[in-house]
Amino acid sequence: MTIRSVSLFILCIIAGFPIAMAQTPQVALSASFPEPSADGWDKLVLLANGNTCYLHFDKSDGIQTALYNANRELLASDKISGKGWDTRDMNDTEIDGVYEINGQVVIFLQQLIKYKPNLFRIVIDGNTGHWVQEDKIGELPTVLHRDAIALNNLASHDFYVAKDPYSGHYAVAFFAGGELSRKETPRERIKVLHFAPDHQLLNQAFYTLPDSTTYPYFSYLDMAVQGKNSVYLCTVAFNTKKMEDRPQSEVWVSALKAGQTEFTHQPMGYTANFGNAYADLQWSPVTQKLQLLLLAAPEAKAKPDERRYFMNYLDAATCALLQQRPLQLDKIAPGPYSGQPQLMTVQPNGITTLQLEQMQEFSQGKNVYNMLHTTLGDVGICSISPAGQEDSGYVVPKQQVANGGFQPLYLQRKNRGAWVFRNRVPALNTTPYLSFDYIHTAHGDYTLFNDYLQFLDRGGQFEDRKPLRYLTEANIICYYHSGAQTERMFLFGKPETDKAYYCMLGASDRKAGENKYATILITRTAAEKKAQIAWITF
Repeated sequence: MTIRSVSLFILCIIAGFPIAMAQTPQVALSASFPEPSADGWDKLVLLANGNTCYLHFDKSDGIQTALYNANRELLASDKISGKGWDTRDMNDTEIDGVYEINGQVVIFLQQLIKYKPNLFRIVIDGNTGHWVQEDKIGELPTVLHRDAIALNNLASHDFYVAKDPYSGHYAVAFFAGGELSRKETPRERIKVLHFAPDHQLLNQAFYTLPDSTTYPYFSYLDMAVQGKNSVYLCTVAFNTKKMEDRPQSEVWVSALKAGQTEFTHQPMGYTANFGNAYADLQWSPVTQKLQLLLLAAPEAKAKPDERRYFMNYLDAATCALLQQRPLQLDKIAPGPYSGQPQLMTVQPNGITTLQLEQMQEFSQGKNVYNMLHTTLGDVGICSISPAGQEDSGYVVPKQQVANGGFQPLYLQRKNRGAWVFRNRVPALNTTPYLSFDYIHTAHGDYTLFNDYLQFLDRGGQFEDRKPLRYLTEANIICYYHSGAQTERMFLFGKPETDKAYYCMLGASDRKAGENKYATILITRTAAEKKAQIAWITF
């Protein structure tokens, strides 16, 4: 195994933009291996000890692992078969999270067993790459129930996992949704477990509002963990029946404190009758507050792409709302920008970076597995001050078409290692290569995505370009942005007629504070393809 540092080739500068002197990213590549199969899923984990764990989830062969050391040399490989779950039944499996916890790689795997969702925790040693243990965390009631829905809010019936990025503590939420039977109460339908980095249970509690008759159903939005101190949960509470004196739905933020056996709750007063909601909830060590990005449709008949966006700041002790600002997104581009939020990042200086992407679903074709598609358009980057003011932003042009539906905050779920084996036709599984990745550094920003190279070099006729849909002619492109200056570059060499480079961005991982990033590079030479892990320092 050798390290190959690749010089960065600057092909051209976007017309109309000044030249920016980008710091040259340093790239190292692993030895090549066969292109990963399209019917599985891949994930890289950058470990604190300098190692990198490569996971391949195969639909018929379980979990394959490969561990590389800091010198990019292969240390070990292994194959993990299920103890309590069926390796051959990955179509009924989803990954609810892949994290480094306490120096280990921890996989939260959910599988449907006899119509009941079961959650397993799989632990891999970060020094040897081998299996350590598997634990069944719990199971939910059968999915064979009647759904409860109102104002486009669906009662959640699923497991959810959240990890504290600063300490390694994590939490697991059990949501048993569905319509209540006549004699059933909602008091024990949601449970939250709080774990230490060594996987010891610190606390647990059932989640319910004091008056469970007003809002008997809950749609999960997000969860955040503050070390050993608190678990915060954001939900849409709703009733399937209209009420004269209360709104039918409302967003709530709740906290489970260390040593307490019950949650404390706060409603977001302005969210009456909100629907189609998504959220990103984080505890900020800079401000010592909770920060909540909320996407929702205030009107019951509003379409999904008519959501409005709100930035909220809450007291971490009481969850009380301190400040709320609607986001206008008017700092991103001179004209209207219609992108939907994909990821919120609170920087160490308190500035929030919001990543957005234009998304539009459409139906095409008669194949039941290939009818729904999503156009993934321009990337938007917005900077928000600690006071909630939109300060600046810019747009990076992009056009792709994905098979299946994409939802807001896709990058949030991707970065947490969440994945669903939803596409049973391998040829259509282009999802890991689509959307984009964004790396913020002190010397500038880098945006990566795969695109057809020839349609970027047609004299500026962007409206006539063909969106990226297939990977045969794709190339990975990197945009460097600093102030008002933008530069386009290639990270792995200049593409040629019979040679192309594209990346599996869905497998990537990063060490944000160290400007380190890893992804899987596919190199196509004529009809031959090879894969390599690419480590990039920006």
